This record gives sequence, structure tokens and C-alpha cells, in this order.
Amino acid sequence: MPKPNQQPRWKQRLATNRDARRWNLTSLALTLPLLLLGYFYYGVPALHVAVVSVLAAVLAELVFGRIFLHKNTLGDWNAVVVGLWIALMLPAFIVPPEQYQMLGNYAVWYAALGSVFAILVVKIPFGGTKHMPFSPAAAGFAFLTACFPHRVFTFVPSEVVAPVRSRSMALLLNLGENAITPDNLPRILFGHTVGPMGTGVVLVLVVMLAVMLLLKSRRSYAMASVGFIMAVAGLAFLFPRITPGVEGMTMSIRVASIGMELFSGSLLFAAIFLLQEPSTLPGRGFTRLAFGALAGAVAILLRRLGTFEENVVFAILLANAMLPMIYRIQDEALQQKIFRRKQKTEETEVADAQE
Repeated sequence: MPKPNQQPRWKQRLATNRDARRWNLTSLALTLPLLLLGYFYYGVPALHVAVVSVLAAVLAELVFGRIFLHKNTLGDWNAVVVGLWIALMLPAFIVPPEQYQMLGNYAVWYAALGSVFAILVVKIPFGGTKHMPFSPAAAGFAFLTACFPHRVFTFVPSEVVAPVRSRSMALLLNLGENAITPDNLPRILFGHTVGPMGTGVVLVLVVMLAVMLLLKSRRSYAMASVGFIMAVAGLAFLFPRITPGVEGMTMSIRVASIGMELFSGSLLFAAIFLLQEPSTLPGRGFTRLAFGALAGAVAILLRRLGTFEENVVFAILLANAMLPMIYRIQDEALQQKIFRRKQKTEETEVADAQE
């Protein structure tokens, strides 16, 4: 249990501003390749959405940080990361490409709105980067999903490569369809799909996770992502959403179900980046692995029961909300362990005295 005048563990965040800045700059470096791929597949509109989203987050933190926290909190670069993550989960444009103009691109305005919500409602009121109880990017995109589902899931195919299907992978999965075949799989891994502008290139996301596991400063954070992916893969194998064929639920369908779950929507991106917010994770690697598995199980449940095309951000927010409960259970278990050890010691002392 926390000592008097000591914050509970779920409020003990990154130790210093330097730690926060290092974590955010590393996240930014790992995310930029996804933005470049978004530019390659969707052109200048992808850059417009990212720039406006980042500017909105930075300006919101600059203004409201001054008003409510009475200081400049931009030095940790978290606002840039939040704005970029929200942009990458959105379409590059929500109007036909031939009608595209920067200020007429609805995705630009929705990105700005989501970023302002993330900073103003989720980050600043709790004291900034080191004290956030929820992932701001997940909350910002969840707000857009709840308010404008028909906009944020209106995807336009890339003009650079032909997608394997005309519908998004997440929508196909909701309909029970399977898009993964031996011919389509390489194209899907390289992002030849309809979906968000920065979360569809599976191979790059896997490489980013591998880099995190190799970096000593990010390895323990990445354990949450590993737990998430393991839980999603296991549940997708046991309870596939793909409609079985005439041969029934074969092993190939179960394996394809794993791919459809992991490769669709923003699930992998959210698991690898949004779930690893330091202020929303438990303190130890094994506990982070279990925490990620819990979030993955919630994600699968929401995908089955939810009404939106993609529900992973809601799963992350629910997992964030469970963290105080997890710490309370850990503390109670620790107190019981200490009590039993003390009781055993006293019984041993009494037995020795009687002899």
C-alpha cells in the first residue's frame, strides 16, 4: 500500500521530463516511416492531414497548457506524437481525389478536432504527459469514431497500387469474408488494402515492433504489445469470425482468421504505439505482458459486439481504466503474502519456545 503523502502507483509516471522527451522522440522516429508510406500511397493529402493534426495538437497544448498548467509543456514533444498518431488512423481524404483541396478535405478538419480533444480533455486536465490516465491519441480517435463514424471510416483506395479488395479489411471481417489467399497475402503485407492512411503496411509495423524489442529503453514497454498480439491471435484462432465454407471450420480458415484480425483496421498500429504510453502501463515487464493480453481480449470482444468498423481504441481506453484495479489487486495480494509470512514466522517462534 502507498505510504502517507505518497502518490498511488498508478499516478507515478515517467520519472523526469528528459525521460518523457526521449520516449516521445523515439516514438516519433519510429512513426515517421509510416507517414512516408502514407505519402507514397496517397500523395500530398496524407501530409496535409498529418501537418494540420500536429499543428492543432501543438497549438492546443501551447494555449491550454499556459491557461491551466501555467507553463509551457511542449518540450517533451508529446503533442507532436499525439497529433501524428491520430492522423495516421484517419483516411488521407474524405472527398473524391478529383475534388481535393487542402481546406476542403474533411479528414484535415476531423484530424484537428480529434487532436484538440485529446489535448484539452485527456491530457491537460490531468497534469500533462507524465500524469495521463488514458492514451490521448486513443481518446481523440475514439471521440471521432463515436461522433463521425461514417466519415472516419470512409476510405478512398490508393491510386498508386490496386487494393486486393474494394472494401476495407475490417469491414470484410465484420461481414465474415476472408481476403487472405496465397496470392493476396504478400500484397496485404505491403499495404495494398483500403483503410487508414498510415496503419496498413503490416511488414513495416512488424519491423517497428522488432526494433522496440531490440531497444533496451523500449523493450519493457513493447511487452504490452506482445501480450496484445498473442491474445488477439489466440482468440482469433479459437473463435474465428470468418464464415466457414462447405468443408466447415478448417485449419486454414482459423489461420486466415488470425491474419484478418491482425491485419485489418488500426489494430496492429494501436497495439504497437498507442498501448505503450508509459503513463498508462503497469510498472513491470511481466505485468505489462498480462496487461496487453487483457487489452487484446477486450479488443476482440468489442470487435464482435461493437457497432463500429474498428473498436481497438475503445479497448485500449478500457484497459487504461482497469489499471488502478490491477494495482489494487496486486497490493492486496502482496499484503496477504506478507501477512502469511509473518504468521508463519510467529508460529515457528512459538513452537521453538515450547520445545
